[in-house]
Amino acid sequence: MSKIAILTDSASNITENTTEGIFVVPLYVNYGNESKKDLVEITPEELFDKIDDENPSTSAPSIDDFGEKIQMIKDLGYQEVIAVAVSQTLSGTYNAMRLALEDQDLPFKLIDSKTITMPQGLLVMYARHLINEGHSFDEIETILNNKLHDAKVYATVSDLQYLIRGGRLSKIKGLVGGALKINPILTIDENGEIGKYRSIIGKKRALNFLVDQVKADLANCNNYYLAIAYGRHQEDIAEIKEQLSELVERADLYLEGPVTAVLGCHSGPSAYVVSYLKK
Repeated sequence: MSKIAILTDSASNITENTTEGIFVVPLYVNYGNESKKDLVEITPEELFDKIDDENPSTSAPSIDDFGEKIQMIKDLGYQEVIAVAVSQTLSGTYNAMRLALEDQDLPFKLIDSKTITMPQGLLVMYARHLINEGHSFDEIETILNNKLHDAKVYATVSDLQYLIRGGRLSKIKGLVGGALKINPILTIDENGEIGKYRSIIGKKRALNFLVDQVKADLANCNNYYLAIAYGRHQEDIAEIKEQLSELVERADLYLEGPVTAVLGCHSGPSAYVVSYLKK
């Protein structure tokens, strides 16, 4: 059986693990004329230290960035690649990944995850599971594409200024929402675009909504992956985990950690994200 690698980008919110065949190409965080590689040259904490003073932006990896990683994959003896990219409606990363793969002589299957952050990462971890189970190259592509609608994310922020900066929220709506202490519940629609799912007044109510929604979604599901991510503020993580404790214990895989610097540019330090993938 051929040796299959998994290629993804840092918007997946997972770190590279070459021993498990998972290869991650970082997006960039940009400050003026300076660019730093997500997960490699800048941490979330370093980003949040500067985010209010330097107004950072983000950009996709180059074709050459992906080309170098693909060459590493080849050098390590992998013969095929499953590539899982951030939603192409949210980033140019998908196209850079596609062009780099097409320029190589390595067979590949490219999956548009139609999502971002932890659900994308959970799809990567599921691909690893399928490889370990011995599924063929073609089978893995089919299974992953059929699983895209089973990957879900709910996120909320209490400080709206970063959504305004990134164009996800108009300035007027942001000012009104901030005055009313509105915490939007954000999700990803079937087209891979970020959309507002609900508007909740107060952070406490918003976090309770995240918990209740995930509990409802997974009420009749026996096999799933679960993940929680956060910005700089971790004070509510213990309570979220406590409320989701039964789901955490039953999960086939549970991941927890901060959003990457690239994701933090758009969400800000007040983000909380709960994601799952039904198996």
